[in-house]
Amino acid sequence: MGENQLGRIRAAMLSVLQAHGGHSVQRVAQRVRFASDVEALWYLRQDVMVALSAIDGEAAARRQMKAINSMFKGGLPGSMGPRAHQRFTH
Repeated sequence: MGENQLGRIRAAMLSVLQAHGGHSVQRVAQRVRFASDVEALWYLRQDVMVALSAIDGEAAARRQMKAINSMFKGGLPGSMGPRAHQRFTH
């Protein structure tokens, strides 16, 4: 994944956080700003989701993160991609 794509992902993550204030949101935004590579941003998605969920609720946070999650396609090693969840039946 190139620097251009990395920059777009970083900008998208910062954009959803920018609408909100507060110390915890700003701390997550700072970590996003200084993430060194796409893998670091991939792992920060959960922190962004938690910060948004605390403010807007989980459903709204999931909607906001959906577009960001799709930006990672093709840029991560196969083992790092989203996993399909399977339900267990008895």
